[in-house]
Amino acid sequence: MDVRKDAKKYTVVFLSGIAAAMLIIFSYLVFSTWEEYKEAIIDNQKKQMLLTTQSMGENLKAFIEGYQADLNSIYATEEENFKQTGHRDWNVLEEYVKYHGRFVFDVILEDKDGKLLKSINGYGVTNTYSVTEIDPQTSFRQCKLENGEMYLVLRKAIAEDKFISVVINERNYYQSLVSHIRLGTNGYIVIKDSEGIILVHPQESQWGIDVISGRKEMFPGTDLTSLEAMIEKQNKGESGVSEYYSYWWAEPGVPEVKKIAAYSPAIIGNGFLVVSAVIDYNDIYIPVATGFFKLGLVFFGIVAVVLGMVFYIRQLWMQKKEDTEEIAYLWELNKILEEMHQSEETIAHRQRLQVMGTMTGGIAHEFNNLLTPIMGYAQLLMSDLPEESEDYDNALEIYEASAKAKEIIQQISSLSRKNMETAFKDINAAKVLRRAIKMVSSVCPSNVRIEDEISFIDESFLGNETQMNQVILNICVNAIHAVGHKEGSIVIEGRKVESEELNRYKATSVSEEWNYYLQIDIRDNGEGMSEEVLEQIFDPFFTTKKNGTGTGLGLSLVEQIIHSHKGYIFAESSPGKGSVFHIFLPANEQKEQEGHKLGSGEGGSVLRIMIVDDNPKILRLLERNFSKLNAILLPCMDFEEARRVLREQEADAIVTDQYVSGKSGADFCMSLRGQYPEIVYIIMADRVTKEIVEAKRRKIIDDYIDKPVSDTAILKVVKNCLERA
Repeated sequence: MDVRKDAKKYTVVFLSGIAAAMLIIFSYLVFSTWEEYKEAIIDNQKKQMLLTTQSMGENLKAFIEGYQADLNSIYATEEENFKQTGHRDWNVLEEYVKYHGRFVFDVILEDKDGKLLKSINGYGVTNTYSVTEIDPQTSFRQCKLENGEMYLVLRKAIAEDKFISVVINERNYYQSLVSHIRLGTNGYIVIKDSEGIILVHPQESQWGIDVISGRKEMFPGTDLTSLEAMIEKQNKGESGVSEYYSYWWAEPGVPEVKKIAAYSPAIIGNGFLVVSAVIDYNDIYIPVATGFFKLGLVFFGIVAVVLGMVFYIRQLWMQKKEDTEEIAYLWELNKILEEMHQSEETIAHRQRLQVMGTMTGGIAHEFNNLLTPIMGYAQLLMSDLPEESEDYDNALEIYEASAKAKEIIQQISSLSRKNMETAFKDINAAKVLRRAIKMVSSVCPSNVRIEDEISFIDESFLGNETQMNQVILNICVNAIHAVGHKEGSIVIEGRKVESEELNRYKATSVSEEWNYYLQIDIRDNGEGMSEEVLEQIFDPFFTTKKNGTGTGLGLSLVEQIIHSHKGYIFAESSPGKGSVFHIFLPANEQKEQEGHKLGSGEGGSVLRIMIVDDNPKILRLLERNFSKLNAILLPCMDFEEARRVLREQEADAIVTDQYVSGKSGADFCMSLRGQYPEIVYIIMADRVTKEIVEAKRRKIIDDYIDKPVSDTAILKVVKNCLERA
């Protein structure tokens, strides 16, 4: 029954996922359709508004040209009367105003100083707000007369430095020809000159003001940045449609809104006026959205009914299929249980093999310590006894039995042999860091900058350059991901420090083989890590990257590489403040050596071999045997004694036990390789471990020899190494 319930649950989850995916796809299609429909409606409305402004511009042009013709006709009539009578009475003005009283308020005559010479209503001009030149004699103006009202004035220069003007009633013009054009709920038509002075506007208080500076004075605190960009286009005589943010000037509180304005120039002679149609963006958008929303609700209802039917049919089909699937499920479950049982046995077997491997390693070490003196003293007896004697045969039996025991121990130890493919060499720290930085820069995005503060000069370390490049690249790539899309930086620092510097990071079991380390710090100002994450970053397969973009092996591999270089790595981080990785590598302290050739030289020179072993019995045995050979033995009980002897005496080869007083012989050889590059380094191994094979492949040691050892075996390996050199 539980299986059946689980199957139903997974089926519901699966179907829900499909429904969700379909809903997402459908929503995307609906949204895309809505966007296209909305843009089409708005674009069509914009075109209509632009046509409206163009039509209004043509009407305004015809309106002005009509009065320009009337003005020319009035002047021509008066000139004809002057030729006949010899004087000018300007009686034609009163008749013209009488028959054109719908728009014409007055016709006035002025001298060059603006003094009123003739007027029907008796009002002269007090202020002029706008001037648009039609030709050298004629201009279209906006003026205020002595009665305090605003008028549109068509002015023409005539003989005797006088001017005749038709004064048009601006209020009548707006109410008769402009105000009836409705655009949405609050839309309107506005006419400006080429300098941005408002000529016609629904709000009379704005007549004659500059569309930008005037409004800033009338409505302090308003942001007209968007409006300024559009006005700049209009003042250039451009035609077009713009979306911008402005205010409804006539409403209380002057609310800010998004508007659409279509504008066209009305060319009048040498100048132009701007006709602009303004509408609230919501007047177009809201009706379209409301209709589309209702249509969407109907469609979603239909889709919901169809999906409900699909779910119901699917449920019936699943109910019918359950009985058949239950048998197959139980069979599969039984198979899985059998495989789990076999896997448990396999794991237990591997655990037993691991325990046996650990035990055999310890046994091999103890047996080698026992076999070395047995074989050594057997050889010593054989060298002192005649070959025909019974005692010689007894000693030979002891030696051969020990040799067979040695072979058995070697066969057990061979199970742990592993190969390493990389070799260590002396590497200049500054060069390898700068090459790695160039490689990181090639993959670094533009928002992240790489900075280096490297103070290395000639400092070097023993290692593999490819692996160190991999370390720097892995850490820097993680830093780039931590910075993300924001502006950030990665700083790489390098300096030489004393070994005591490691105490700041609470490092335990720090090797005493090196006095100096090369410290490399890689810091970023990314998102940082919590303490919980920081504790796990070097664990294999641990990753904080989403959607499967990370394997969790990068920093684990970095830690392995640093440890293989006998170094240390630490990380510090806090959320929001970035991270820093501290890398410490043993410094290779090279020194000049006076050239002396290893091996037997001319004149019968002998080899000087240093043996380092904490077993005094083995040292005494080898010392006795080497005294009979052409070699000088320098026995040492620990690494400190060996260093002290090397400072006082020369050695052609150093042969050290795999571990002396719990310290690694490979580490000891690595610490001396830079100081004494011409010495042959050999390790006596209880069992060949990954560390020993790695040390040989990376040229940290020249060779290794399986224990138990003898004087002849050591000499043979030393001479072979010298010949290869």
